[in-house]
Amino acid sequence: MRIIEMVKGAIGLTVIEVLVGIAIFAVGCFTLTQVMFGVMSSEAATKKTVVATSLAEERMSQIVAAIQLGDINEESFPDEDYGQIGGGAVEYAAYRRTVTIADAADAPGRGVMKTVEVEVEWREGGRRRNVSLRSSVPAAADAFDR
Repeated sequence: MRIIEMVKGAIGLTVIEVLVGIAIFAVGCFTLTQVMFGVMSSEAATKKTVVATSLAEERMSQIVAAIQLGDINEESFPDEDYGQIGGGAVEYAAYRRTVTIADAADAPGRGVMKTVEVEVEWREGGRRRNVSLRSSVPAAADAFDR
């Protein structure tokens, strides 16, 4: 008879055990949700950085291609404010692109080499973020024939 009484007492769970189990489950779900939101936020930031890098590379390629046509300068590549990139394309509305072209530091006034910097900026969570590409290029197609 004693064995039957021990088995009867071990069959169910107490209310305290159920509440502790629910609390552990809730903490686990909350933690998992926080991790998921962090991953999603990181993915969105990475996508914006990739788009900005692509926009900077595109402008740098245009500048390098323009060298074949003659001397390059900032007037040929005006700054594009928010909503102006790509003719006002919606996917680029959050980005701003600027170009700086100057004589290279190792050849000031000689006009042989230029330093080109393309910066793409956007706002994310109230903070200004940017991607910047810098390169030294010949000032004109015939720069090395001088």
